[in-house]
Amino acid sequence: MWRFQFMVKNLRQLAAQAPHGSRMIAMLAAAAIGAAAGHAQVINGDFSAPAIKQMQMLPQAQVKGWKTTDAKGEIEIWSDGFATGGYTFKAPPGIKQFAEVNANSHGKLSQEVTGIKAGNQYGFSFWHRGRHSDTEADTIEVTVTDGGKQVWKRSFSTTRAAWKQYTVQVGVKNGGGPVLLAFESKATGSKDDTIGNFLTGIRLDSSVVPPPCVTNAVGAYEWTTDNRQTKQGNGKLEVGGMVKLNADQGAVSQFGMPLRDGRKGVWQITSDCRVTIDWENGKFFDNLTLSNDGKKLTGKNQIGTIITGNKK
Repeated sequence: MWRFQFMVKNLRQLAAQAPHGSRMIAMLAAAAIGAAAGHAQVINGDFSAPAIKQMQMLPQAQVKGWKTTDAKGEIEIWSDGFATGGYTFKAPPGIKQFAEVNANSHGKLSQEVTGIKAGNQYGFSFWHRGRHSDTEADTIEVTVTDGGKQVWKRSFSTTRAAWKQYTVQVGVKNGGGPVLLAFESKATGSKDDTIGNFLTGIRLDSSVVPPPCVTNAVGAYEWTTDNRQTKQGNGKLEVGGMVKLNADQGAVSQFGMPLRDGRKGVWQITSDCRVTIDWENGKFFDNLTLSNDGKKLTGKNQIGTIITGNKK
């Protein structure tokens, strides 16, 4: 088995270094050998083929591995460092190209991935970024269909400020058929159907495992808010509330004796343990970091309130 893995690694390196004319051949060879070794391969997960300059709208057939529901059947590809509207857009580290899911319309990019053995655990990871604003997010919905049934669905919202990587454990592979991984635009900060949702660095296989902070994030946290150093808060240190982060991405604050539900929101976590909670559609927004063991949240909200959450 190690010989297969070694060959795949070398072919991937050759693909990255090869000139445009031979890069696709190396990529396909790596995918074929990976499949023979029993490993899933997302084809062209970094949208590096074909290599382009600046930005191009390409017919679906020219972007290996991917299908689109775009109104004109096109996939929009950007190169690292392309500048528009006075803003330069860099790709994530080690990546040279990325797609914009909103090409000519709200759309969906999808790919069938083969090679995951029945009964194996598997997951996926990807990089996402908004285009329009450092404060208004673009939202993408990710779905996984396995054995003809949708087994996983969740939305992710990211601003233009920085690329965010998300890693997800899907579960156990159902049968030996392909897995359909899809990324669909749901909202853009620009409110323009043709602007938003950058995507790249996509992986899906049995080796993708989220860090402990991601797998341990769900649960109830004893909540402390400290407004003694803010000008907009109430000037108090408040202890005794509770916040629940649920598996369906819902967040609920609880207060009083006995505890009763209060404010509701939506939460998400990145691969580097950054947690955001959007309370009441943006009325409050918490930017937090979760300890690797999933036991302590620390950070601030948008007015500078210091927040601490200790898992109960």
